[in-house]
Amino acid sequence: MRKALLLGAFFAFLGALFFGGNIIRTIGEGIIPPDTFNVITGFAVILTAAIWITITLLHGIPISGSDAMVSAVIGVGLVSVGWTGMNLNTITYIILSWISSPIIGFFSGFLTYHIIKVGVIRRVKSVSVRDRLEKLFSYFQLFSSSFSAFNVGALDFGVAMGVLFTLSGGSSDFLKIVGALGLVTGIIFLGDRVTETIGRRITELVPTRGFSAQAAASVVVFLFVNYGMPISPTQTLVGSVIGVGLAHGTSTLKFDVIKDIGYTWILTIPACLILGAVTYSLLKVLSGLL
Repeated sequence: MRKALLLGAFFAFLGALFFGGNIIRTIGEGIIPPDTFNVITGFAVILTAAIWITITLLHGIPISGSDAMVSAVIGVGLVSVGWTGMNLNTITYIILSWISSPIIGFFSGFLTYHIIKVGVIRRVKSVSVRDRLEKLFSYFQLFSSSFSAFNVGALDFGVAMGVLFTLSGGSSDFLKIVGALGLVTGIIFLGDRVTETIGRRITELVPTRGFSAQAAASVVVFLFVNYGMPISPTQTLVGSVIGVGLAHGTSTLKFDVIKDIGYTWILTIPACLILGAVTYSLLKVLSGLL
């Protein structure tokens, strides 16, 4: 686990530094006009998302930081500028990307593993050869894991830092380093909780299945990030893992775990909307008293 987290942290750091720009622009400028952001607005958004993500993380539930942050921005925006002051087209595109990305991940994971199973695994009759095949795919997983971590770094960094970049007035090397280091620290010290849930609790994964899920989800996330859509790499990967599990056989899927994850995903959006609106209102009142 420690080696996996360190590898993930390294490539997430690279993704954060070099590929997070499109997501930063969407979060910081695409939902609420950037000139309406101030210290209170930004702090309310960040505090809301941080509280919710921390709560779910401590319970090992792989929710979407993107869902939490975007919902927090919308909740704060409702109170600060109202519906008419927000970019409803961007919000619509984001919501559609939230819905479509895990579905695409599901079908991509299913198809990828099905091709490997039919084209490679079923052709191997010897148990020893199958063992060597799984060993080979465990090395392939180093590449799929690294690509996945790179995309996660780009997306989660952009989501987490978009508001701060807007408040700072543009690009800042200091904020890039601080944000990337914060991402790396979170992966190393708390990443094992979510890793355990995705890697072991949803379905039984061996290297061929793990590679299929990661490779399929990574390509999907890479494409969405390239267009600046703050989807959830977690939701996309979970969808891909479920697709792989279904391609292998439904008996391996743990539907109670999937149900718990789904409930928390659904709850995240209204929870952060309300929490964001309440947090901004309280901060506004406190700033007036001070």
